[in-house]
Amino acid sequence: MDNAPAAPLEIETDRLVLRTLGPGDEDRLQRVFERCADHFAALTGRRAPEPGAGAAELRASTGTPGRQVALLTRLDTGEAVGAVGWWAGNPEPDRALLGLLMVDPAHRGQGLAREALGALEVWLAGSGIKAMRTAFQRRRLSVHPIVRALGFREMSIRDHALLGLSGAGISLWEKPIA
Repeated sequence: MDNAPAAPLEIETDRLVLRTLGPGDEDRLQRVFERCADHFAALTGRRAPEPGAGAAELRASTGTPGRQVALLTRLDTGEAVGAVGWWAGNPEPDRALLGLLMVDPAHRGQGLAREALGALEVWLAGSGIKAMRTAFQRRRLSVHPIVRALGFREMSIRDHALLGLSGAGISLWEKPIA
């Protein structure tokens, strides 16, 4: 997969625009991370994102081919209400890894995460991606129903082993998109 496009990618839905970020957008992403502190609590056990987490995420995405992060911005207000990060072509050429999907708590319960993910899936499918995967620590039980509601199905321990992943500490999920 190519690295991030020269111009920001924009994907528009009925209520959102997903716009990829790059150098200079670190503070914008950090503000979204701070408003979504419970995301970090659920996935990492930390009460808030680390200072500089937005900058670290952007460095990782701009330095890795196929990896991108986008803000979710309301079309009607221009307000950044969340973020989505993915890595196309990982772990296989026809797969994408969903690394993060978060919506500001003040905007939850409106289907924005599902809407954003659906738009991203259409765009990825147009690029030859056939399925999306995500993974997190199995002990983070509060995440399981959310990922399931987004259409992912947990992969078996056998599948983990076939992929060369040892142990059962990681919960690996997949969703066909094409």
